Amino acid sequence: MCGIFGIASSEEISGKLLRSLELLEYRGYDSCGLSYFDEEGHLQVRKGTGPVKQVAEEEQFSLVSGRTGLGHVRWATHGRVSRLNAHPLTDSFGDLAIVHNGILQDYQQLRDQLSEEGHTFLSETDSEVIAHLIEKGLRDGLSLEQSILACARQLQGTYAIGVTSQSEPDVLYALRQESPLLVGIGSDFHCFSSDPLAFAGLTDQVLWLDDGEMVRIDRDSWEIKNISDGEVVHRTPETISIPPRAAELDGHRDFMSKEISENGDVVRAALAVPDQAIDQMVKAIQTSDRTVLTGVGTSYYVALMGQYMLSGLAHEFVPAMSSDEMPHMVSLREGDHVLSISQSGETYDTLRALRISRKRGASLSAILNVSSSSMAREVDHFIDQGAGPEICVLSTKSTVSQLVILLRIALRLAEIKGLQDADQVASIQHDLERLPERLDAISDGDHSSIKNLAKHHSVMRNWFFLGRGIQHGLALEAALKFKEVTYCHAEGMSAGALKHGTISLIDDAMHTVIFLPGTGSPQLRQHSLGAMAEISARGGKLVAFQPQGCPPPQPRPEVLIECPAAGKWTVPILQLMQAQLFAYYTARALGRDVDKPRSLAKSVTVS
Repeated sequence: MCGIFGIASSEEISGKLLRSLELLEYRGYDSCGLSYFDEEGHLQVRKGTGPVKQVAEEEQFSLVSGRTGLGHVRWATHGRVSRLNAHPLTDSFGDLAIVHNGILQDYQQLRDQLSEEGHTFLSETDSEVIAHLIEKGLRDGLSLEQSILACARQLQGTYAIGVTSQSEPDVLYALRQESPLLVGIGSDFHCFSSDPLAFAGLTDQVLWLDDGEMVRIDRDSWEIKNISDGEVVHRTPETISIPPRAAELDGHRDFMSKEISENGDVVRAALAVPDQAIDQMVKAIQTSDRTVLTGVGTSYYVALMGQYMLSGLAHEFVPAMSSDEMPHMVSLREGDHVLSISQSGETYDTLRALRISRKRGASLSAILNVSSSSMAREVDHFIDQGAGPEICVLSTKSTVSQLVILLRIALRLAEIKGLQDADQVASIQHDLERLPERLDAISDGDHSSIKNLAKHHSVMRNWFFLGRGIQHGLALEAALKFKEVTYCHAEGMSAGALKHGTISLIDDAMHTVIFLPGTGSPQLRQHSLGAMAEISARGGKLVAFQPQGCPPPQPRPEVLIECPAAGKWTVPILQLMQAQLFAYYTARALGRDVDKPRSLAKSVTVS
């Protein structure tokens, strides 16, 4: 969840350090900091609480001068949000500094032991024990590298760690265990980061560290070793693609609105995914005994909508399970197949579920947005959705992209099984081909109805989001987006489940959003209208989303939002974009920071 960066260069690094923190900020913005060596060779640390821009001004990052440094953005896990808990963290004497992304499971025992030996701790974090363990090794006569390896061998948990020390001021060390970390290679510098986005404009030549590895870098060289035995690991650099303007607003007010506006473009990219890649995923489903879809958070709701697609089109039962609970819900075995969904490819819960599934004999596939991620390297095959980097913490465009890829998989499987004739397949394919222009029409069209809905109802603190069939998954995702960015209570559920207890909460202070299918799904539409009647009868306020060309729903909702008319499988995707805009404009009306909502971070890489 945090972001780390380190660089050793022959030139001044202050600008690169600050730029890296800005690029990594979406991974954590509770606090940030950097360390460097001044002209006298003394280790300096500047850090504070708040976003990078604020801390950079308060701590005068512009005055930093050096050629070797570390940077960190924090999403708090252990210890409150405070300056003392911000990284980099130092040892007792301020001779070395560390940055850490991850969670240490055994830190309290180590901390107590080190305290008894005379070490002084200043923070409440689990991470500070790393600096003191290295300090202990140095006190015991080990070299810096030996001390770092000895420290790592005592740690239990997850980590990506960066280390700098006055004993080797031109050298940096970095270590990985179940947290992403890669090395960047330049002509006169080397660097490392927890995210390749930090290398934008610096280099496209990288080395990915595997679990249990440490790298030593200086401006001229790099060397990777196994943490367990210290043996050198040989690896060849690879080239990655980082769009140079991926982290630019390009005239938009914020990244959330920019990325929502790109929904049409990411669908074009999803439709351009080669048929061979789709067929490979279909074959994995067909040749397995059982297939499970998994993801967590938004990706789980995508998987759930994918379950409806595979059932409705291909008559295939492919259950969707939240990856944090999947290992406890299903006993996988040889012959099973797990298809995971992840934007970053680094989601800890999903990676853990995949690793457990692999041990049980299952084959692994993924739909993801980062082709160089840990997940991409660990599965048997994956589809790169090609949606481009998402900077806003909330996932919007990648969600739309993933749904289109799942729809293509479901349609192709149905075609191979002979469950949809040529005309039906052609009709759905044509509907998919029209989807980008329809999304563009929403993006470029009049938003006044959604803006007015958001403005006039932003005072409401409690919301239900309802749907039936595939709109059930849509309702769950819409509620998540709404609560993430507005901080209002929002609960998504099946419209049919409402009357089984939850309807007791309906009154004139509760607003309900319901996603209606078109008239092409008459039974589901009628069930949804029935739920509207139940809510209206109890004084509840209704907001309805439906396709254009449908009769006005009865009972009549307080607000009706219509999307372009489309087929039954793409209408939910169009409604999802409108739900994203509703969440966005409500958050704006409430004065929220839409790109960096409180307490959240992109790419959840901790347990």
